[in-house]
Amino acid sequence: MKDRKWIPYPRYIFRKELALSLVKKYVPSRSRFLEIGCASGDFGITLAKRGYTGVMLDFSSEAADQVLRNLEDREVTNVRFENCDLFEIGTEEKFELVTMFEVLEHVERQEEAFKKANDLLNEGGMFLFSVPSKAKLWGASDVLVGHIRRYEKKQLICLLEGSGFRVVRLLSYGFPWLNVIKYFRDRMARKKLRSQERSSRVSLTQKSGLNVIVLKTPLFRFFSNKYFLFLPIHISRLFNRFDLAEGYLCLARKK
Repeated sequence: MKDRKWIPYPRYIFRKELALSLVKKYVPSRSRFLEIGCASGDFGITLAKRGYTGVMLDFSSEAADQVLRNLEDREVTNVRFENCDLFEIGTEEKFELVTMFEVLEHVERQEEAFKKANDLLNEGGMFLFSVPSKAKLWGASDVLVGHIRRYEKKQLICLLEGSGFRVVRLLSYGFPWLNVIKYFRDRMARKKLRSQERSSRVSLTQKSGLNVIVLKTPLFRFFSNKYFLFLPIHISRLFNRFDLAEGYLCLARKK
């Protein structure tokens, strides 16, 4: 359908703006990157537009269709896409940056995932990722998108250090706005879970992050963009070093 299009949700926009600022500060321009679980491909395409080159991968066939369409629409040629799983890729090709946004909470073999990210990096390379935080915030929206877990701060630090990383920045992002949105997401998710047939966790994971909606409400596009959210994003940064938000964004360096 022509009126179906990928739309960035507020949570994605908050995370993307902060992640881009970290990349700009810590990753040299024209470095090579690998984005694991790229969903629509928007973040990798944005990096490509800024001069970085690399690879995006996702195991979802639905994501593959969306990524290839976005690459063509935005005329990006310095990034290639691979439709495969994290554990299927070889480690011969190395990168200066590996990203995993909202991926690890879906992965059963999380320790292997952290070590695989380390193996894919050059010495001193950077691992940038995000995860939902705090087990006490587990809710229907986690079930709806196929999450296995939410993370605690100390747990993340232990996993990273045990996998050969040193934490550079560990930010609790989006407070208080995303915490409020999480409350309403859970309410809507509970209604949706009651009304729909049960799906496997894998099928739910394949659809998470795609955000493909029918554009019958132009106002959604007006509200869900970095310009409208500019002030809330910058206010939330005042709280990044406090462990208050419902999501973590972490940058770690390979030892």
